[in-house]
Amino acid sequence: MADSKATWGKRALAGMGALTLAAAGLIGGSAAASAATDYGNINHDATGSINIHKHKHQNGTDAVQNPDGSGTAIPSDPIAGVTFTARKITSINLSDSAAWGQLKDLKPGADCSLPGQTFGPEASDVTNAAGLATLGGLSVGAYLVCETDAPAKVVDRALPFIVTIPLPHDQGWIYDVNVYPKNGTSGIEKSISPQEGLILGSLVKFPVTTDVPTFGKDSKLANYIITDTLDSRLGSAGVESVKLDGIDVPAAYYAVSAVGQKATVEFTAEGLAWLKTKGGKQIVTTFQGTVTKIGDGAITNEATVFVNDPKNKNGLTSDPVTTNWGDVKILKTDESKPAKGLEGAEFEVYAAANPYAATCGKEITGAALSINGSPVFTSGTDGSINIAGLFISDSVNESINAEARCYVLKETKAPSGFVTPAGDKALTAVSVTKGLTNGFDVTITNTQQEVPELPLTGANGQMVMIVGGTAVLLIAGGLVALNRRRATSQK
Repeated sequence: MADSKATWGKRALAGMGALTLAAAGLIGGSAAASAATDYGNINHDATGSINIHKHKHQNGTDAVQNPDGSGTAIPSDPIAGVTFTARKITSINLSDSAAWGQLKDLKPGADCSLPGQTFGPEASDVTNAAGLATLGGLSVGAYLVCETDAPAKVVDRALPFIVTIPLPHDQGWIYDVNVYPKNGTSGIEKSISPQEGLILGSLVKFPVTTDVPTFGKDSKLANYIITDTLDSRLGSAGVESVKLDGIDVPAAYYAVSAVGQKATVEFTAEGLAWLKTKGGKQIVTTFQGTVTKIGDGAITNEATVFVNDPKNKNGLTSDPVTTNWGDVKILKTDESKPAKGLEGAEFEVYAAANPYAATCGKEITGAALSINGSPVFTSGTDGSINIAGLFISDSVNESINAEARCYVLKETKAPSGFVTPAGDKALTAVSVTKGLTNGFDVTITNTQQEVPELPLTGANGQMVMIVGGTAVLLIAGGLVALNRRRATSQK
């Protein structure tokens, strides 16, 4: 009869231990026999370990893992960099059989608290690339295990749980216990759409892709917020679209706000419930802003996502992306007097057919570029024209971060009194570099208009003047000679 009671007691304890871990979502399925299981009395002088296998939530699988390390291989990805801490509960003495009965009533708080209990030494470890953290050298006792730190991408942390060393298992004891807490994770990637507008005042669009975590059945999604604080050189910060699988997310599922340079998309309660059904999917939020000035030419920014972070303090930030812009400065001068600038010359600017050629050519593509609806750029009193804000490249699309881009200038009207060039002569290829230009990128000259010849200044007129002048001289000479003869004869 005593043996029967002992056997019943062991089974009860085994069931209690399995129930504790199963309730925490740390094991599943029936346990398999293992050589690691000891039988008989607990060795209170032994030490053990807690091996924590940290993976993402399983999605649509029936994989089972057991506390002795047996079971189905974990199909979800491991998570590195997660810190776990085990705190020994000194107020529970497992050498007292009555203490085991207290375990089922312990309810750890999400903040790693356990009201009414006292604690002793702690042990901590960080999960490696395989998602494994080992808390070793643990004496016999009950331990409160908490996830005390994690990368920002971990948005659904494991709740605190209790593990005993040893753990009742398969009618025996396990001193090296394996547990399998799961996490929901998020990720973020920022990109730049291929640039359409090429001049100041154009929109730049930034698609931001964020992961929708896979949550456990009882996990909660408290918030899901994507923000993008645009560079000060980008005006009218806003959101073009929010999509999942290429389809617009219903407008009722999120709210958009823009304050200064910061644009925000925040999912509503209805949207959060919908997101929980989309675990493993991705949201693509496209932010946008208008180029208002270029400064040094490199306009860089990044986006942030906050998931299950109501205070918005532990967001996951994307890698930065950069869009590059430059300007072109033209000097218009008189060909005969290069130092003299000419006012009133009018130009248009076009994208070059081969924008990243080693030597820029004159072949153009598309319509003339416009600022505020006007494609005309006119030289000032000093002959200068500054076309501020031409797209060069970006950090994502073809010709990544190129330092220069080809454009073509077309003179459409010369200053008054000067010849407007025609055909190919009206075109000037120019290489526009990133940032503001100190000097002039190109000098373009004009020649004066030809005017009608003045009367009597041609060849025939000159001959008449020569003949007439000769006749006058001959007549004058004859008169002088005649007067001299008369004077001589009178003497």
